[in-house]
Parts: sequence; structure tokens; C-alpha cells
Amino acid sequence: MDFKFQHIKTIDSTNAYLQRLQGNTEISGLVVFADEQTAGKGMGSNNWESEIGMNLTFSVAIDMSWLPAAEQFTLSQLVPLGMLEVLDNYLDPEKLSIKWPNDIYYEGHKLGGILINSTIEGSNLGNSIIGIGLNINQMQFSDWPTNPISMKMITGKDYGLGPLLEELVTHIGNLAEEIREQAQNGLQVRQAIDNRYYARLLRYNEWAEYEVASQSIKLFMTGIDKFGRLQLFDEAQQLHTYDIKEIRFLI
Repeated sequence: MDFKFQHIKTIDSTNAYLQRLQGNTEISGLVVFADEQTAGKGMGSNNWESEIGMNLTFSVAIDMSWLPAAEQFTLSQLVPLGMLEVLDNYLDPEKLSIKWPNDIYYEGHKLGGILINSTIEGSNLGNSIIGIGLNINQMQFSDWPTNPISMKMITGKDYGLGPLLEELVTHIGNLAEEIREQAQNGLQVRQAIDNRYYARLLRYNEWAEYEVASQSIKLFMTGIDKFGRLQLFDEAQQLHTYDIKEIRFLI
């Protein structure tokens, strides 16, 4: 998969920029990265904090027209897995994990976030715009509930943003291509990626504390349903299913 890179010093949001381009130009394979996002978004209505020029804030458009819309959670699996293929070379893989649905965590600290916007064409996806924020060289953050961390805070080293960007995009693209080929050869899409996702999923097959409806509750994570919702058992062995805004990890 070939990519074209576009550098912008200041922009409202790289995701919003690619969405504005869509319809007027072919965006598949375009990577837009910015030194500063004035309205960068995390999941939901959360803003993404990033010191100018210190971290990676970028979006990449990938043609996902091979993926059934009903299987779109696959994209939330393959993107963080592609990122971990890179990060495992710089940080301790045992301490890196995916916090459902697709955040990158390091020992209970948020290292990166992903925001995905996809078009639908018939029963399949069209272009998917994948926005990524990854904390690289920033050393101080506001007191967020997510308890952010950067690669430099972990290792004490400075990292070149350009080489990391190319590595990340390449690995995400290669993994998407791998899953596409497996699907074309008859393997169910989720079967091709579920085991790898669960192997890196924070708290999978573990008891932990969560907040549901403003109440703290102990739950056991069993997996993800076909819609990408989190499934957990309570201590009475009753199964619960939650969307993203219905449950909060107590970390």
C-alpha cells in the first residue's frame, strides 16, 4: 500500500481536513500530519492535548471497501495492533496493551488514541479516515483522568517524529492488506484478527473495577461482541454488554 505524506504546521484537525477533501479529491493513501491541531479530538467530545511539534498528530485515509460494514470493528482492532508492531521495538511489549476499543496504554497510562470515521458504500465500508495521536517527546501533561504518558517519559530518549510516522503508517497499511488477503481467501475477517487483539487487550479474562451508571462494580472481561461492544460477567455470573460511553475503566 502506497502512501503520500502532507505536512501542515497548524490545522483545526487532520481528521476534519481529510473529511473536507473527501468528495472533491481521491484521499485514499493520503497521510496528513500537523505540528499543531487547534481542535484535535479524542473519543467522543474529548479534546486531544499535544504540545506543538512534540508528538505525532496525524490522519491517514485507507480504502476499506473490501470490509463489510457489519465487520467495521475489525478496523478498531487492526489499527492499534499495527501501531504495537512498531512500539514493541521501542518499549517493553509486556507493558504495552490496547484499552478497549483502541487506545494504546503503557502500564495504566494512555500513550495513544485513535479516532476512526468511515464512509459506507452499499454493504461495505468506503474510505476510512484514521486519526491518531501518539505521545512522543512531550514531558508534561494536564491532569487528565487518562493519566497520559509519552515515549520520552518512559525511556528518557528523544525520538524523530518523521521516521516513527512512516513506520506506523506502513505497519497499519500492511496489516490491513494482510487481513484483506485472508478474507479474500475465505477466512472470516474477525477470525483473522481476534486472537491477536485479545492477546494485547487490557484486562481480558481478568476481574477489575469499572464504573457503570456512576457506580463502581467488579466485572470479568470475556470479550467483544460482533458489534464491538464490551462483554463482561458480574460476580453473580450475569453477562453485561456495554457501548463505549456506558462503562468507564477505573485505572
